[in-house]
Amino acid sequence: MSEDSLRLKKKNATRQALAEAAFELAMERGIDDLVVEDIVNEAGYSRRTFANHFSCKEEAIASALTMSDFHRHSSFSLEGLTPLGTIELYIKRSFTIDKLKRLHELITLSRNHPTLSLFVIGVLKEIQDFARQGISEEFGSEYPNEYYHLLIGAVFGALMPVLDGSIDVELPVGGLQDQNGSEFDEYMKTVFSTLREGFK
Repeated sequence: MSEDSLRLKKKNATRQALAEAAFELAMERGIDDLVVEDIVNEAGYSRRTFANHFSCKEEAIASALTMSDFHRHSSFSLEGLTPLGTIELYIKRSFTIDKLKRLHELITLSRNHPTLSLFVIGVLKEIQDFARQGISEEFGSEYPNEYYHLLIGAVFGALMPVLDGSIDVELPVGGLQDQNGSEFDEYMKTVFSTLREGFK
């Protein structure tokens, strides 16, 4: 591994440690009672290091869910799948129980904190863009470009009310095996079944 790669790995690890500390403290104490000094003390870094990675505590909290989590779990065979089937597989493989809970917790935290809400929306948009770019690269000109936007919008539009609590669907608890047959799993089956009537 090159020196640049090691430096980047260390930088990402520092950023993630600060984000994790910020998220855990926000869940424990709430956002109003949390200051940057608390985060750096918890993570074992300086304020200057924090400033090198984040503009504020809200950005650090929202960064506890990173795209690297989704990149690591995104390699699976797409042979014979439609764009909708690809997104369904992506949701099943990438949206693990831990990530679903974290998304739900971030959205819940952001309800009364507009600044945090902006950063959480940014994270959600990044996830949607990643999914859209993936299927767009896979299927290319087979489908018009607007199709991919409509498809991703429909899927994430169905997922968001569960994450923000607008629809009362219990998120799975425990290990990955508990996700199959859970209320959330049944809800997503209904979502994709319904979407198949309009998205082929």
